[in-house]
Amino acid sequence: MTRHRQFLSLLAVPALTLAACGGGSGGGGDKDKLTTIINEGGSNPASICDHLDAALLKQIGGVTGCKKAAAAQPKDRSTKINSLKVDGDKATAKVTDKNGATTITFVKQGGDWKVTASQ
Repeated sequence: MTRHRQFLSLLAVPALTLAACGGGSGGGGDKDKLTTIINEGGSNPASICDHLDAALLKQIGGVTGCKKAAAAQPKDRSTKINSLKVDGDKATAKVTDKNGATTITFVKQGGDWKVTASQ
């Protein structure tokens, strides 16, 4: 249940700009790609289902379970990305919203960034 709630908090991330926390170097760098994933997740929560690693996707019932959970998520305009750190093939975004703080972790798999956890 806790993992499901944590995942739902990830789906609530609204469209944001990361310029205030070094949101990218232009030209499609890793921070830009991560920003895009987060932005798309805010404007279209179901889009995050395309960016989950296999283990996380399995935990929430596959693509069908993910899209069902995403359909129930409202946008949360109070969400703020406090930091985004990329370290090789791993990245961490620290986010706060009306439900509190969330840390989203990513891993690069085959050139694509995948969400591995939200806590």
